[in-house]
Order: sequence, then C-alpha cells, then structure tokens
Amino acid sequence: MIHPVSTDIHIRPDSSRVMVRSFVPGDRSSILRIIERAMALTAQEVDERLALLSHQFGERHKDIARAWRRHYDHVRHHVPHEQSLTSAMRHYIGALFSGEYAFESAALFNPSIVPHPDQSGLQLGELRFVMSLRATGEGHISSIEFRTGVIGADHSITIGEASRHVTAPLLQTNPTFRRSIFFGKLRELEIENPWAEALMQSLGDDFT
Repeated sequence: MIHPVSTDIHIRPDSSRVMVRSFVPGDRSSILRIIERAMALTAQEVDERLALLSHQFGERHKDIARAWRRHYDHVRHHVPHEQSLTSAMRHYIGALFSGEYAFESAALFNPSIVPHPDQSGLQLGELRFVMSLRATGEGHISSIEFRTGVIGADHSITIGEASRHVTAPLLQTNPTFRRSIFFGKLRELEIENPWAEALMQSLGDDFT
C-alpha cells in the first residue's frame, strides 16, 4: 500500500519570468510605418537606442540581440533596400517587433515527472527526475516548461531552482527525421535507454 506524505515544497508561478517573442501587427500599413520611422533615424540615434534597450532588457534575457535578429527576419521582406542596412539597423528594427511575455503569470500547474536520462553523480538510492509543468500566461496561452530534481533514498524531494533566463524554442513545421541519425544522436549524448530502443524498433527509416 502506498502512503502519500505531504512536503513543504510549493511550486508557484512567477510573473517576473519573461521571454522575448516576436510581436508583429496584423496589418501591413502598421508594419511599414514602424520600419519607416526606424529608417529615418541617424546611425548615432540607432546606436543610442540599441544601447538603451540592451541596458533595460539585456539582463533579463540570455542573448536578446539574437532574438532581435530572428524577429527582423520576420519582417525583412517589408524593408526597402534591405541588403544595404547596417547590422545595427537590422537589430533595432527587430527590437521594434519584439515584446516580452510573462508565460506563467496566470498559473503554473499539472506537474509530472519521469526519470532523468542522466543519473550520474548520485548517492545510492537517489533518483534524478525531469518535471514538466504547464504554464499559463497572458492571453491564457499555455506553455510547457521543464525543471529537474532529485528523490533521495529517504524519499525526500529536492527541486532545482528555475532558470533565470527563458528562451522560446525554434519551431520546425512538420519535420521529418531519419531514424539512424536521430538515435545516433541519442547514443552520442549517452541518453540511450531501453524505452528508446523499443521505440526505435517500431519506426521506419524516416519518421515524423
């Protein structure tokens, strides 16, 4: 018989945890107006504004300049003479089409754990796990986030602190994977296990 025991662990949402994501108006005229205002600035003005944005938001994000570059790519087809723009101008335009999103500002719930593929460095009887959680943010948009922890030999539970920096994944629509390469990567990362082996047997040479 299993005897549940309550712990003093509380997992609560933190509205200060934010990610930077693309924010593009729905109508083309608004996009063009924003780009035109940016391109009317001098090089010095662009540098000054980028420096201010980096100072205000840089510490909350691991590589905010990289996000700005990605977001510029979302609107680059609207930019006249795009190839002649400086790197600073491209970053600045990308920043104008970026916004912070508090992804767990509304709720954080539905925890679920599975054994972590890396069980190294533990004491006898300990188990490292991966926990998935459903986070709900502004606009009731749901996200999946992950944390790690350890179950002790005495059944105590320790959960690692949430990462300070959060990055949205790069989405690849309808990807196709080659089985030999995919599971070769698992072996390279030393996270191969019996469950993965069993799954591999049921897949074709290519799978989605």
